[in-house]
Formats: sequence, C-alpha cells, structure tokens
Amino acid sequence: MGLMDLSLELLELIFQRISLDDVMNCRATCRSWRKAADAIFSSQLPLMLSLSTTCRGSFGSLSAPWSNHDFTVLTEKWPQKIERTYNRVYSVQGWLVFNIFRYESVKGQTFSELLFFNPFSRARFKLPKLFLFSGGPYYYQVSVAFNSAPPGSEEFVVAFLVVFCHQEKVYNLIGPEYTKQRLAFIKLKQGSWIESIESDEIFYDIQVHDDNKLYGLTFKHQTSVVFVFTLRDYYRDNYVVERLVMLNTIQDIDAIGRFNFSHAFFKRSHRMVMDTSTGELLLVRHLRIRSYDTEGFSVFKLDRSNLKWCEIFDIGDRFLFWDYTKVSLVSSKGLRLAGQFKRGNCIFFCHANNIGVFFLADKTISHFSISSFLPISRRNMWFSPAP
Repeated sequence: MGLMDLSLELLELIFQRISLDDVMNCRATCRSWRKAADAIFSSQLPLMLSLSTTCRGSFGSLSAPWSNHDFTVLTEKWPQKIERTYNRVYSVQGWLVFNIFRYESVKGQTFSELLFFNPFSRARFKLPKLFLFSGGPYYYQVSVAFNSAPPGSEEFVVAFLVVFCHQEKVYNLIGPEYTKQRLAFIKLKQGSWIESIESDEIFYDIQVHDDNKLYGLTFKHQTSVVFVFTLRDYYRDNYVVERLVMLNTIQDIDAIGRFNFSHAFFKRSHRMVMDTSTGELLLVRHLRIRSYDTEGFSVFKLDRSNLKWCEIFDIGDRFLFWDYTKVSLVSSKGLRLAGQFKRGNCIFFCHANNIGVFFLADKTISHFSISSFLPISRRNMWFSPAP
C-alpha cells in the first residue's frame, strides 16, 4: 500500500500531528489528501487574514496566531485590488467578499458590486451591481450582513448598508444631519436587489436572521434603538417594521473619566452579532485604552420582552471573533481546541497589530505574538475556511 492509498481517517490522524502550513502543502498532492486536509481546516478556529497592498497587487496571508507554531498557512494574490478607503473586503463562511465601488462618469452615478471569492477552492461569483447615489461622496462607511445559508445558494441573503456624506471636510459622519444612507437587500433566488427599506434613522450596524429578518442598530436621545424589519418578497415597500427603544443606556467612559456617547465613538465600539441557531441577538462593546489598544469587552443580550440590553458574563461553549469589519460567533462543538479554549466563553480580537483573546470569566487578556513572516498590516480580520 502506497501513501496515496491511505484511508481518509488515517490521513486525518496524520495531518492532526503536523503544522497547518504543512497540511496546506499536503492539500495540493491529490484529491484524497485535499479532502483530508479540508477536514482539518474545517475543524480549526478561524484563521487570521492579514491584508497588504504592494506594487505587485493585493495580497492576503492566512495564519493561526492562537497556535503554538509561528507560521503562515497561505499567502495569495487576490483577484481584486484592496484599498484602505475605497474597495473593502469582508469574510463570510469561507468566502472573501470584495466590495467594489464603481463611478460611471457618463451618468454621474456611483454603483457597488460584491465579488465573492473562495481562496481554497478558487471559486467565485458576483452579485448584480447596486446603484448607490448620484455623484461621488466625500466620505462613506459600508456594512454588509449575511444570513447563515451557504454563499451562492438560493437561500442566501445579503443586506448592504452605505452611509455617505456629500459635504467636503466631513470625515467622520458625526451625526445624521450630515449624512444619507442606502439600505438594500438581495435574495439569491430572486437575483436582483430589493431597495425596499427607507428610514430617516441612520443605522450603525445591521444583522440578518433567516431569510426575512433584518436588524438595524441606531441610537437617539442617548439610548440605543433596534429596528426589526420583516422582509417580504419582490415588492419595494413590502415589509413590516418593529421599533424597539431600549429602556437602559449603554455608556462609555473616555480616557479622563467622562461619559462618552457620541455617534462616532458608538460606531467604532459597538457591533451586533446574531446566533443563527437560536435567534439570540448580542451587542458587543469594545473597550479601548487608545486607538488600537484593547482593554476588554462587554457583551449584552437583547431582552425583547423588557426592552433592555442585559449584560452577560458567560456565552457558554461559544467564541466571539472581533475585527475591524465585524464580530462573528463560532460554536466550539466539533472543533479541535487547545486546553485553555475547550470551554469557550472568550473573545478573540485582531485590531490592527493588537491581537489576542479576552476571557470573559475572569476578564483577563492573553496577547498573541505576530508571525515574523506576516506582512505589516493594520487590516487584519478573522476568516473561517470552508473548502
């Protein structure tokens, strides 16, 4: 019996005992080795994706900072140029999502296209372009949310939010009086964007649940407000909206001890995440000492019956992963984990080069060392391989 004839079970046992970069090299050998290697990657914690742009193009390097090994799993040249303020990249269920802005000078209009790319299988697909606004804005921020269905399937739903400003010298979208927004969603089985949601409120984060629930987070009069849109098919204005005004206020304290609840600070520090298995909506607050220094996190659960954000100190056998684009939730079930992570209940973060894990139980932080082989990047994000 040769090496190519080994069973998948035996290959997986072998691959469990070597580093992930060696597993990646083995993956290129043959079909059976690739299948065994994919099973290893699917049973790991999310990898960290470091983005860099050089004169030779845009590159992404995957690494495992939570591992005891100092290595880079994969370095790829991406099919789309990544820029700090123009084209953005996100990740969803093993796919990279490139948000591509296109300005058509003849029409004087700006459009967005979302390109999906799987760096393991090399598969890709693109959504239809979405009209955003006439002319070009001076400043804008984008949020993209997805449901739990596999990308590319008929059940897959994408929500797209862009908040923009046409005024010169307004760089931080400091309040709704300066801004406009466009909020749209697309169901893959329908094949076209449905711009059915209009609101005078400016949303700072969005989440999608199942194929018909869209949550929008904003705040008014120093309290947060959650809008719940029940989406229906095909018709522009065919939706039901529920407005949940929270009775308690989540406040932040600045470096000199003053309460801070500004629009700009709220956007950077608060992110929603949906547990798609239970429908539980969480709000995660990032506590920072300085711009890139993490002090800790607080987690709140939406109590719809009492209209409150209730702080929780135990998220069970789950992990949260925070980066500059989103916060995601991962169950520990079925994962191969080191001893300190087996119980879950912690938050992994990569904020610029500040990378580590925050343990909710005792509110301690353990920082990870950065691989010497990684490019210097302030745009790090978490990525879950789904070969």
